[in-house]
Amino acid sequence: MRDNLVIIEGTKFIYKTNFSGDPDRDTYGNTQRKGNLIIPDIEQARRLIDEGFNVKLTTPKPGEEEGFIPRYYVAIKVNYESEWPPKIFLMTGENDRHGVLLDAESVSNIDYMWIDNVNVVLNKYEGKNGKSLWVKSMEVFQKMDDDPISLRHANVNRDQSDEEDDIPFN
Repeated sequence: MRDNLVIIEGTKFIYKTNFSGDPDRDTYGNTQRKGNLIIPDIEQARRLIDEGFNVKLTTPKPGEEEGFIPRYYVAIKVNYESEWPPKIFLMTGENDRHGVLLDAESVSNIDYMWIDNVNVVLNKYEGKNGKSLWVKSMEVFQKMDDDPISLRHANVNRDQSDEEDDIPFN
């Protein structure tokens, strides 16, 4: 595995995402496409801290200190204007093996979804503003278990597209 890659599996976003780059969704009016991702492996979080990445730790809200379990998280960025744009796949069902590849426009849908799980491969980058992590590839699993209507339609649409793939062309 290349030393410049970070792989985080079985995680979630923390706080709201801004994959659309909408300055109204960002606290500071920034147009950077980004999100904050929980790092479930404490050792991995410590390695990133040792390498100089801006890994943060959650803190409890006043009155919620008892039983609070802090979590490490890091900002991740997306750049579709790159020579090598990210491959971000929306996974819409429990048995979804392929997902839907999102583009620069459709990736903004993630900002308005309930997300159940995220797997991501990140590129490390060091620039004039410090170190950052950029999405190389990512699977985003939409939470659907409590929405039987959406789940039913996702499965119907997936079944139809699989049938179309089997049609031979001359």
